[in-house]
Amino acid sequence: MRVFWSSGVIGFSICVFLVGVNASEAGGQVVRGRLLDGDGSTAIGGAMMSLVGDSEQEQERDLNLTRESGLYQLIAAVPGRYRVRAERIGYATTYSDYFEIAAGDTILVDLVARVEAVSLMGIEAEGERRCRVRPEEGLAVARVWDEARKALKAAAWTQERGYYRYEMMGIERQMDRENRRVISEERTHGGGYGQAPYVSLPAAQLMKDGFARLTPSESVYWAPDAAVLLSDEFLNTHCFRVGRDENRAPGLIGLAFQPVGGRDVAEISGTLWIDHATSELRRLDFYYENLELPEALLSAPTGGTVEFRALPNGTWIVDSWRIRVPRARMTTNPLTRRAEPVLDGISVHGGDVLRVHGNEGTVLEADPGGRIAGVVFDSLQVGLAGARVYIEGLANEAVTSGDGRFELIHLEPGVYSVTFSHPYLEPYGYIPDPFEVEVVEGAKTPAQVNFVAPTMTRIANGLCSGAERPAAKATTAHGASFANDGVLIGQVTDGAGEAIAGAMVRVLLQSFDINGLSQPSSASNVIGVVYDGAVFSTDRNGHYLACWVPVDIDVRVSVVSVGSEVELNALRGEVLWNLAELQGETVVILSEVPVRTLDLRVESN
Repeated sequence: MRVFWSSGVIGFSICVFLVGVNASEAGGQVVRGRLLDGDGSTAIGGAMMSLVGDSEQEQERDLNLTRESGLYQLIAAVPGRYRVRAERIGYATTYSDYFEIAAGDTILVDLVARVEAVSLMGIEAEGERRCRVRPEEGLAVARVWDEARKALKAAAWTQERGYYRYEMMGIERQMDRENRRVISEERTHGGGYGQAPYVSLPAAQLMKDGFARLTPSESVYWAPDAAVLLSDEFLNTHCFRVGRDENRAPGLIGLAFQPVGGRDVAEISGTLWIDHATSELRRLDFYYENLELPEALLSAPTGGTVEFRALPNGTWIVDSWRIRVPRARMTTNPLTRRAEPVLDGISVHGGDVLRVHGNEGTVLEADPGGRIAGVVFDSLQVGLAGARVYIEGLANEAVTSGDGRFELIHLEPGVYSVTFSHPYLEPYGYIPDPFEVEVVEGAKTPAQVNFVAPTMTRIANGLCSGAERPAAKATTAHGASFANDGVLIGQVTDGAGEAIAGAMVRVLLQSFDINGLSQPSSASNVIGVVYDGAVFSTDRNGHYLACWVPVDIDVRVSVVSVGSEVELNALRGEVLWNLAELQGETVVILSEVPVRTLDLRVESN
């Protein structure tokens, strides 16, 4: 499987070009004018204008969108007899009278648009489920296609000639086999000037070679763009019917399509979903067919979604796209003992347009998508500022505000494992247990989850849950006992502040028995010394962790020199005490606050 994020094709599933825009060549026969509303004075912007001849075929270089002022300009490739056609989504098409244009002429043609609205409200799904190639004018399927075609034509025009600066986010996501739980996600960000953020392969190539290329070494999938859906190659090899699905697409009417019989290449079927109230194209859902995949992988929901968006000036773009394909792993069949693939999960590849910038500034700010919001509280139920809330396996995080609030955005439907960290927790290496949060498709409000930061006692118990706690209390030579409740953590660095991995940190309790010392000059009376302690090694980041250290008594914490041949478990008693100290401090861990941090810096000689 391959994914390219560059000025070329996104080879896994989608083709994206970030290339310069070639301005239309000047010359030819020019038709200029304005499109006005029914009152004859109000300009209409965002209408698709075209020149058509006697055969109603659009001529080369004959498309343009009206500006806010209603102005347009069209160029006829050759002299001849034409008329101007104005198309607006949701309204009947307007035509001018026919006119003749001679070589090199420039003529003025103003149009007053028809105010007749096109309604799709009364169209129902076709009971016979008959699929038609290029349906005749007047049929319900033709009416729905005509409105979808207007948006697709504007998107194709924008794709070919528009010039915006896009900010985009590429997404690679790994899901479980049910396509519900998010396992991991990687996001990449890019941008630049380009014709469109999403461009497919040419229609002729897709119809000849198919929408997928599957070989033992790679799997590459493609999705259609507006130009492909409008092409003669696609329309001649796919048939259409009207459908509805109130569960998956409430309030929308669908134009479903499928490949005609006899197609033996990787194909797609799907549905163009249109708002029946506004006649605006919303999205394309599609599914791959004729894929040469092992039987175990064919049950996966292989397909994708392409979402369309109208920009304020009447241009249209694809602002979001996704491809879902099966992810396989090899296993051994217990009966045949042969290696065979099984479905391991679903791989999702795609991208989102975050912002679109034009000459007039930012013309599109993307919807934040699915959201998870909440509050991180401290142990006293006060909002905790500066906490980092993140989703396990995803490059998606947020930092809490002064009152502890956060919001994670740009999430797709699925179940996420959410947790948090904070600077005061990080030195302890403490990671709270995550909460599972479900983002529901179409939700109007964010999914909610709140967190409460742990107390120091809970942190201590969590840090040392895997370390055996001494059964007896620490006892000094005087007979005093101290609870083994303390946890000591820290980092060892060199003189330059760089972490020292593999450093040995000694934590030592020392007390003296002076009860037998009655005559200082007597050689028979000595001070008894009691040793208790252990040595700990720092990890790759220079951190150490000492569990169940006696509290409310002096302990000596030192970085010590240990020979490579010495076993740490053998370091006890006087041997432990005699290790050379490179750097150390004497500290007391208080029983009221049983977790203490002590960083040690070893200066070079």
